[in-house]
Amino acid sequence: MWWLAACTGGLAGFNEPLMLDGDGVRAVVRSEWTWKGNFTRVGLWADRFGTRGEVLADVEADKDGSMWLHFEVQTGLGPAVSALRLEADSGVLPMGTRPGEDIITMSKVPMDVDALAEAERQSQAGLLRAREAWEAGAFLLKEEGKVVGEVRFRGDAPPMVGVYDRWWLTPRPVEASLVARGAELVVGFDAEPSLQGEGGLLRINVPLQSAVAPIGEVPVDEERKFEVIAGRLSEDERSSLISEAIAASDAMEDAWVRGQGQKLARAALGEAGECGSWSEMKADWEMIFMGYDVDITAGEQGCVVTIETSKRQHGRRFKGEVPR
Repeated sequence: MWWLAACTGGLAGFNEPLMLDGDGVRAVVRSEWTWKGNFTRVGLWADRFGTRGEVLADVEADKDGSMWLHFEVQTGLGPAVSALRLEADSGVLPMGTRPGEDIITMSKVPMDVDALAEAERQSQAGLLRAREAWEAGAFLLKEEGKVVGEVRFRGDAPPMVGVYDRWWLTPRPVEASLVARGAELVVGFDAEPSLQGEGGLLRINVPLQSAVAPIGEVPVDEERKFEVIAGRLSEDERSSLISEAIAASDAMEDAWVRGQGQKLARAALGEAGECGSWSEMKADWEMIFMGYDVDITAGEQGCVVTIETSKRQHGRRFKGEVPR
């Protein structure tokens, strides 16, 4: 969660300076007493984002005794405001806009000035690379080490998105919508399969350079997650990924449809050996066969299910008969 907030002040009840470490992030929190008053400074450094030295923080006390610190960080797309929650001897840094998403947890460690200096040095180097990447605007989507798509940001023009694997497909990079939400860029685009007019959606976390294909407004384990790395695809690489995506999708679809078709054929067979019609079975099975036209007929050894896609697209190319 990245936001602007509240009032400067000290950290009542906390021992400082406080050094925190965890999940690739190092931070230091310390109070500063001057004739103008009591101030809090935060230094926070990660691979692709961090503060410019130790910066002033706005402090907001919570009813449970914890403290929220709000301060400016630098990212590949420029400055942003981050929030760090201090809880006793630990810290929590929310990085996503959805509840519970991309939470970085840090624990108190012994003060080490050299370690902080090295963290800041590495952070600045990573931040420079991130800025160069965002200036170029060309990124690849990787899932489990494999490239499955590309995103191209084009300044004031709409971004272009291409996705190529067994789960979804664009025939080429397509124009996408773009909405900025906190530290995230929400990118919407047309992709197959689209069974009810739905499109593809990516939430790209700028400082983490990660992405997720969300299922809803609350994160769930089933959502697909991606690395977002600088890079471009050649025409040959793109064509190869599309061919591989279609082959993998067809194989997965064939196995799934035949398995479900056999279950339907067995379920349609009555005690007297007659076969129920699709209209009789539809209420219990139409969600499973969404995107397909289905028919059930009697065969020599039981019921036969004929299945054909109602709109040919990625993941919906099957046409054939499935016997019991």
